[in-house]
Amino acid sequence: MSDLQIALTNTAGISSVMSFWVFVASNGVNRWKDLLIKIASGVLVIGFVALTIAIIARGIEAQRFPLANLYESLLWFAWATMGGYLYVSQAYGIKQLGWLASLTAATFFLYGSWLPQNQHDITPLVPALVSYWRQIHVPPLIVSYAMFFLSGLSGLLQLYAAGRRKSLAAATVTILLAVSAIALGTFTDVSVLWLQLLFVGGSIAGTIVAFKLLSMINTAHINAKLADTYDDVSYRCIAIGFPLLTIGIITGGLWANHAWGSYWSWDPKESMALVTWLSYAAYIHLRVYRELKPEKLALVSVIGLLLTLLTYLGFNTLGFGGLHSYGQFKP
Repeated sequence: MSDLQIALTNTAGISSVMSFWVFVASNGVNRWKDLLIKIASGVLVIGFVALTIAIIARGIEAQRFPLANLYESLLWFAWATMGGYLYVSQAYGIKQLGWLASLTAATFFLYGSWLPQNQHDITPLVPALVSYWRQIHVPPLIVSYAMFFLSGLSGLLQLYAAGRRKSLAAATVTILLAVSAIALGTFTDVSVLWLQLLFVGGSIAGTIVAFKLLSMINTAHINAKLADTYDDVSYRCIAIGFPLLTIGIITGGLWANHAWGSYWSWDPKESMALVTWLSYAAYIHLRVYRELKPEKLALVSVIGLLLTLLTYLGFNTLGFGGLHSYGQFKP
């Protein structure tokens, strides 16, 4: 990897960290709040531009489309998260999502920086990835994952604005448990059975508790207008991500038929992608026909975030195996 790529990627990573802290500071300094938010957004724009150039430079150096391993997919995910936030912040004038978006980007930058060196290096493609389908199939999926994350994060903020603080706490702990399982599966030798129990068991138990706690409302801290805004933001992100996931699943089937002679083999990761698609189809149905209150829909978006995390990283770190396990590694 060239010095230019390293410098640009580091700039993007540092920008996401700086943006996070400035966004956080804006919540504690009312006098300079608007100025700090503008600075944080500007820093995030710098990071987004730097990462865009870094990805292009990596593709030029590799002489291929720069999306072939976990490290490169993490760069794309961070890029889509930053860009997605910048888009919705302009469309809705919302700013509080910025600290969660920048934190997510920074976390994935950090995760990528800790990967083994062979993930950072530009190496020849494994045979399974030598296909023109790679650049057709993978980018829509990664961008959809980022939009689904933004939707789930907006769901958390919707719960906060709606006064559902205890439900928000349960949902946050649930996400942290799932992220911990991914981190442990990547960097340690903990038994995959324990990791699967931590992710799946924690997600199920945590979401049940979060739903149970929805009835507990802090009426002194309700901002109905802001809650409605984040409900709309969550839906807008899913409206962007859902067709991209659909394209990714369809092109994945076409690639599978080209490579393995079958459009669908019920591979674990394929099946999980379908489950994720169905969850967001259910969200869209429930949202359009108003069959659930916004607070319950917010938790549905959080469930979608967990399913997305499992689909994206879980099958390479939690030992589920399958035809897509060529991405699995240990340092």
